[in-house]
Amino acid sequence: MKTVFITGANKGIGLETSKQLAELGYMVNVGSRNKTKGQKALENFKNRGITNVGLIEIDVTNSLKRLLNLILKIYSSRNKYIA
Repeated sequence: MKTVFITGANKGIGLETSKQLAELGYMVNVGSRNKTKGQKALENFKNRGITNVGLIEIDVTNSLKRLLNLILKIYSSRNKYIA
């Protein structure tokens, strides 16, 4: 299963893009600055029967390197390798 990470995926275009990619079979990681809003988006997906979604809380004050390390940590725990 291919995996995507979409920032701002708890509303608007990011939410719709996440929904469509999840429906196509991608594992979608919803990036949200607000954990509560991100969890609400996940609930919305799950209420529609879409379960191949996860939440990554992002903090825009952190460096890109720190965010990348977080994403790699999450993916490496799900997969034997990262492609």
